[in-house]
Amino acid sequence: MKFLIIRLSSLGDIILTQPIVAELQARFPGCEISYVCKPQNEELVRLMAPDIRVIVFREEAAWFAQLRQTRYDAAFDLHGKLASSAILHAARAGKRFRYNKQRGLRKAIVNHKTDASITSTVDLYYSALAKYLGYKPSPLLLPTIQVPAMEDNPPPMPAVPNGKPLITIFPGALHHTKMLPEYLWKEFLKASDADWHFLILGSPKEDAIARRLQAALPERITNQCGKYSFEELAWVMAQSAVIISSDSGPMHLAAALRLPQIAIFGSTHPRLGFAPMNPNARIICKDLPCQPCTLHGRLYCPLGHFDCMRGITPRELIEAVRERLNGV
Repeated sequence: MKFLIIRLSSLGDIILTQPIVAELQARFPGCEISYVCKPQNEELVRLMAPDIRVIVFREEAAWFAQLRQTRYDAAFDLHGKLASSAILHAARAGKRFRYNKQRGLRKAIVNHKTDASITSTVDLYYSALAKYLGYKPSPLLLPTIQVPAMEDNPPPMPAVPNGKPLITIFPGALHHTKMLPEYLWKEFLKASDADWHFLILGSPKEDAIARRLQAALPERITNQCGKYSFEELAWVMAQSAVIISSDSGPMHLAAALRLPQIAIFGSTHPRLGFAPMNPNARIICKDLPCQPCTLHGRLYCPLGHFDCMRGITPRELIEAVRERLNGV
């Protein structure tokens, strides 16, 4: 059996497709799975599913011609965009399936603040698999990534005194309204327990804010933004006592690694289906009447107050970290 999975981006969304890969492998032993993604996500897919074939997407006629050289039993579009639809249409597949994005329900949650909720995006991805199998597998698998074995050649890590916890922070996000304000990060860092040490991670775009945060507590903060590969990032995160992030890709990576984590939601909301699928997760969300105001984040608060993030106190974060450190 040969299967084609299409999910071009982004970090978190790709991680949430991992259960579909695992289900196909479990139900069709020996099957061959090809996964189409954008170039910047190739390493992530290999980390997530090392035993599948990765096809790097190119917007070229020759690429589509090459795609058609292989015959697939079934193809699954788990992206639902124009490009992924074109790939699905072009693929030589016996059967083609798209997942139900629940656009109407998500719009109702955002625009009308209904009490409805989506269990998880993984649940939506399963809708495509259910069409192929004729039934929906139960229970849903959780996204799972194995910690890479890098003990013999570990990436550089901050020096932390024995027995002292290392707290890893991802302050960035693709959209401004998903980010905790910088001044709150600084207040949290300065008020944190004296034996906590911090590692700030993210893309090179977050390096500037990371440097400013580091300046607030230089003796206990290390900035490594943009310094690690995906494999190194997963290993380094696994050495941390707690991961703190917003509703972002690193949040889903921490969840897939089953790490103790704190997930901060601002303009988005866990009810939209993007909550971390991790029993070790603590979610901080003010659950205001105006939340969520967007599905994926936006540039500014439409009401001007940004209380969904500004209402989160340093004390609240500190208590959440203490709970995670104590296994609560």
